[in-house]
Amino acid sequence: MSAATIKYNQGYVVVVARCIDFLVAGVIWRDYGVTISSFTGLAMRRPAPPLWARMLGGFLNFLEPGHCELAIACDIERAQAALQILGSYDVAVERALHEGAR
Repeated sequence: MSAATIKYNQGYVVVVARCIDFLVAGVIWRDYGVTISSFTGLAMRRPAPPLWARMLGGFLNFLEPGHCELAIACDIERAQAALQILGSYDVAVERALHEGAR
């Protein structure tokens, strides 16, 4: 884990809350695997951020300085970890299929 990311608590309640965050973000932006905080941070990077992003981002960054940028870094980190898992799985499946064809 890089120094720029948040070390997320993996407790049950936190994991469920993060899943709800993904669900709500998916309903709003029709994308998945990205948190509301990350979408807010991305909107705040625009030259003229929309009002909702300035308000929500201001609140989140008040609670935790740099929260939205940290959320973006964490979402990237989670995606990279998923790619590693899926890549390992893909190699194992290909190996099993190849061995089964003999």
